[in-house]
Amino acid sequence: MARTVLFKNFTVVTPNNEGRLDVLKDAFVAVKGDRIIYVGDDRALAVRSLMEAQRESGGTQIGFDEYNGKNKILLPTFANAHSHIPMVLMRNSADDMCLEDWLFKRILPREEHLTKEDIYFASLLGMAEMIHGGTGAAADMYYMSDETACAALQTGFRMNLCNDGKTRDDSGWHTDRVALQAFKNTFHGAGDGLIRVSLMVHSIYMYPQSFYSELVSEAADIDVSIQVHVAETRTEVENCSAQYGVTPVKALANFGVFDRPCIAAHGVHLTDEDRDILAAGHVTVVHNPSSNMKLASGFCDVQAMKKQGVRVALGTDGCASNNNTDMYMEMRLASFMAKGKTHNPAYLSAEEVILMATRSGYEGMGFMDCGMIAAGMSADLQIVDYDRPSMWPVGDPVSALVYSAGASAVESVMIAGHFVKYKGELTTIDIEKVKAETSKRAERITQFA
Repeated sequence: MARTVLFKNFTVVTPNNEGRLDVLKDAFVAVKGDRIIYVGDDRALAVRSLMEAQRESGGTQIGFDEYNGKNKILLPTFANAHSHIPMVLMRNSADDMCLEDWLFKRILPREEHLTKEDIYFASLLGMAEMIHGGTGAAADMYYMSDETACAALQTGFRMNLCNDGKTRDDSGWHTDRVALQAFKNTFHGAGDGLIRVSLMVHSIYMYPQSFYSELVSEAADIDVSIQVHVAETRTEVENCSAQYGVTPVKALANFGVFDRPCIAAHGVHLTDEDRDILAAGHVTVVHNPSSNMKLASGFCDVQAMKKQGVRVALGTDGCASNNNTDMYMEMRLASFMAKGKTHNPAYLSAEEVILMATRSGYEGMGFMDCGMIAAGMSADLQIVDYDRPSMWPVGDPVSALVYSAGASAVESVMIAGHFVKYKGELTTIDIEKVKAETSKRAERITQFA
């Protein structure tokens, strides 16, 4: 059941409608059900808003919990805009390899042996990790996604979730509109709007040329968005140029992929023309700094994308290539990489990467009422306790969140008005059971390559 909560005396850090961050000191935030109904510095107005909301819902008595914000920051939950959550089973088992060897020699052979139960428990583990670190939503691309959807609904976790939407046999690849439609009918909007459905179009190198237009047609017919990897490595770009005579971005655009709302992960190796195409399309590009560095894929030029009008969010990628889902780490690395690449310390400021990790990610996933602390928005909130040596004195709270905070500073997490982590403890996941299940399943899976 959603809570009625008065968050009092908090430092609030939130995106605003102008694409900047607001910082409110000693602020009050009132939450009724799944919505934020008041943000401001007046306790009396905050309490009055709760009383009025109670009367409008037919209640006769007003009661609410109070959460003391002394030495705490309240900000939106993070939106991890590119992930492969069930790959936590392969964490720390396929390292120090280039992407092509990592994918084709280790990951794909193991994925052939995954079961539905593997996916379910791995999804719970990945969601537990993300919630602990202040992440309340993820765009996820993986297989047997009905199991991940069930885990998300059990947990109260928000997702833009891919369905495979295709089959493969001896005659080749085939779209599976029946399966995609059934998945959408079951899960799109489930959990009072927690889940949105998209179609997996893995990459420009995964399918035969004729199949891409079929996938775009399938997404249009079922009316879902698309998730895709794009321009992640130089090898991908070189092979695509050899096969199609154009870059991966241009090839995908020619097939119509970017005519659909699309989350495009990586964008490491882009031309100016590529960035113009992405800016003109219904595309959010997701920067994955840890994974790109670990696989030696290169350094994504986020500043160039932003200058050309590309919408950019932030992601972790999967735990087989990162090897965690710590969005605090991704913010810090993204900012440092941009500064180091451009030799300009002003590039990708703390403000910019918080916006990428929150509002931009939610918008890319299609959750337009998330990622901002304002009346009428969904109550998707995290609380950071800065009363610790690593963050004291807090100074500028925006800088503190990016340059000195970490996942361990997250005290509580609320998604759609429900505390999924409360003062250090997960409330919807039996983490000890999940750890036991995933330990034995990981041991089995990692034997296959």
